[in-house]
Amino acid sequence: MGATPSALPQGYSAGVMVAFACSGRLITPEMVIAMSMQPPPTQLSTGFLCVKGLPVEQAREKLAEAAVKANCKYLWFIDDDTIPPPNSLRRLIYVLENNPDVMVCGGVYVSKCDPPSPVVFRGAGLGNFWRWKVGQVFEVSSMGAGCMMINCEIFRKLPKPWFHWTHSESMDPLTVPDVTVSEDVNFCNAVTKAGYRVAAHGGILCDHFDHGTGRTFQLPLDSYPYQKEYFPEAAVEGIQPPPDSTTKKEE
Repeated sequence: MGATPSALPQGYSAGVMVAFACSGRLITPEMVIAMSMQPPPTQLSTGFLCVKGLPVEQAREKLAEAAVKANCKYLWFIDDDTIPPPNSLRRLIYVLENNPDVMVCGGVYVSKCDPPSPVVFRGAGLGNFWRWKVGQVFEVSSMGAGCMMINCEIFRKLPKPWFHWTHSESMDPLTVPDVTVSEDVNFCNAVTKAGYRVAAHGGILCDHFDHGTGRTFQLPLDSYPYQKEYFPEAAVEGIQPPPDSTTKKEE
C-alpha cells in the first residue's frame, strides 16, 4: 500500500480519507483535474492513500482498514477510471452529515457498454435502477463503489471481510445461471442488512473512462433521469420510486 506525499503523518486522524484502489493503469488528465476540484468542508482534514496491484476487493479492504486505524470519520473510494464532477466530496459528506441512518452515499456512473446503464440497483436481480431524477438523492439497495463515500462508523458494526466477491453455482446451469456478486454490492447488502441505508446522488454524475478504447461513458441524455425536472438535493427520499410521468400530467 502506498501513500501520497500529502498523506497524514503517523498518529494523526483524518476527517476524510481519499482512497484509490488502483489497477496500475495510467490515469487521465481529466482525472487529475477532477481531483484538484474537490475542496473539503471547512475544518475537515484530508488524507490520501493508494493501493496498487491487488484485486479490487483486497485493495478496498486494506484501504478501509487503514481508514479505521487512522480514526477517519469518512472514507471516499475513487476508482482510477471514474471521474467525479467538481465539489463531489462536499456534496457526498453533506448527505451523510444530514442523514445519520445513511452510512453510504455514492456518485452515479454508468456501465461501459451500449446503451450505458447506471450502476445503481434497487432490489436483487432486478437490474439497473432508472426511476430517479438528475439532481435527486435517492435510496438504493446497492451500487458501484467507484465514487463512494462511507461513514467509517459502519466498519465497527460489520463483520470482516467487508469487501469480498461471492460465487454461487447453479444446480441447473441449463436454466438458471451461476450468480457472482461483486465486492461493492456485497458491502452494500451488509450495510442494509445491519439496518442502515445506502443512497445514490443523482447530482453527482461521474464519467466512466474505458482505458482499452479511450471512450468515456456517460448517462444517456435521452434516459429517464434527464426527462424529469431537476430539483436541489435534500434529505434522502424513501424507498418508493419517483412518480411515473403517466400518473401525473406534466405542464
